[in-house]
Amino acid sequence: MASGNFFQSMIASLFSGGDDNAIKRKMLKRIAKNLSKTKYHFYRPSNHEVDPTFAKFFYEIYKAVSPAQLMFANTTPNSLKRIVIDLSLSEEQKKLAELLSEDELNKKGSTMPLPKLVEETKANLEKFTADFSNDKIVKADALYTKLLLFKNFTQYDFYFLLKKFDSSLKERNFNAPPKFQQIAGSYIVEDIKNFVAVAWPLPSDDWDDVFKTMKSLKGVEPITLSTWKKVLQRLRYVREQGILEMMVQLITDNPAYKEVVKGEDYHILDEYISNTRKTVDDVLSTLKERQTAGKVDNLLNQIFGNTSIDELKTYNDMVSQAFLNKNLTGFLYTAPLSYLKHFLLNYVKKDVRELSDILVVRGEWTSQAMSQPMSESSHQLMGLAAKITALDEDLTESGKFGNKLRTLMPRVDRDKETRNIMEMTLGDVNNEAAQILSSAKQNIIVFDKNLKMLLEDFVKPHPEIIMNWHDLDRFAEGKLKQKSVDVYKKLYNFISLLQNFNISITEAE
Repeated sequence: MASGNFFQSMIASLFSGGDDNAIKRKMLKRIAKNLSKTKYHFYRPSNHEVDPTFAKFFYEIYKAVSPAQLMFANTTPNSLKRIVIDLSLSEEQKKLAELLSEDELNKKGSTMPLPKLVEETKANLEKFTADFSNDKIVKADALYTKLLLFKNFTQYDFYFLLKKFDSSLKERNFNAPPKFQQIAGSYIVEDIKNFVAVAWPLPSDDWDDVFKTMKSLKGVEPITLSTWKKVLQRLRYVREQGILEMMVQLITDNPAYKEVVKGEDYHILDEYISNTRKTVDDVLSTLKERQTAGKVDNLLNQIFGNTSIDELKTYNDMVSQAFLNKNLTGFLYTAPLSYLKHFLLNYVKKDVRELSDILVVRGEWTSQAMSQPMSESSHQLMGLAAKITALDEDLTESGKFGNKLRTLMPRVDRDKETRNIMEMTLGDVNNEAAQILSSAKQNIIVFDKNLKMLLEDFVKPHPEIIMNWHDLDRFAEGKLKQKSVDVYKKLYNFISLLQNFNISITEAE
């Protein structure tokens, strides 16, 4: 039984294969018959050769588009985009485009206050984009598409193809008539496929705008519109009849072959508008960063003089870079937190504490409740340095954050869940840093506001808040007013420094 089944399967397989081959031959025979009914007898299935009439057909196209080949020889898609965009802009838009250019914005940024530049640029950008109507966008996209298709078609290597039919053919020399010979179809099958890829996407009508554009660029048309329309008419017939596809089917012995032509959908004006917006945003952002950096450097000098500020032990840029290299968030507040710790340890715990002790502890306030905000803000500030140190310690290898991050780090590239946990952990770390900075800002503002109020009270003939100003002055060696002014300025400058950093606290869910 097993032996019988084996032979039955083998016989069925043989006959099945034979049927498939017979069907294939029948299909190819039908294709050859259909090809013979067209007016172009380019291929001879009997001897698998391509007729010289095929070469002559391509030679006429080559002759017609040859001047355009030279015109487009050094033209890139980007240069064509630039041409179409320039033609699409009104005179007013061209002026605005210049004002919105990177060079012009940087030039103005060196002389104009940034808020005024931002306001002016925003208005110019709005006027610039408002003139891009939907009709203008559609026309520009269509023109660019046709220009690119025309370029791709003219850049097809007709000479390489035709030289296979006549080895003595000279490139772009149309004086001597060519002597084309029959050649094997297999020799040019890939050339046919490449030609179909650039020829079939060509639209068959409405080329007036393309030729007007080319004439405006060069002063002359590299090929007349009437000649091009004749080329398109020939191509349309060949495509509609499926002549080239049938040739490939017969040459490759593959009746199922079908060329899939993919059309491109270009949106060059949308892209241009988007790029213009991005350029404006990037330049203004850079100018803001540059201005901020200048302000920060100036404030750092006023607050700390030439003293260098040490980074924190673990919450620093070097450790953060390891996370950034893995496309993680990293540490967001390394600079302001290091500034704050240095300020707390070297200024708040000395000058601010000393002044607070004189004013709050030794001062005779008309209402003790009035001294409470100043006392509480001073107390809160004194404890922040310890919180920064604790956060720094939590990021060491044995700390609650550091141990977790160190354990997860090796798996972050291959495990999405690990990456999510890492981001959440880094978010918690940054949130703690932000809370410390936010607390510092709030308490410094409270202390400084009350200090300003006391300075105003100090110079009054009859003080209304502290009654023993003259007694307090001796604890500051007769310089209480100046000491208060110095502390006020220093705290004000430090708040101004923190204002340059975007500090955001995420509420717990």
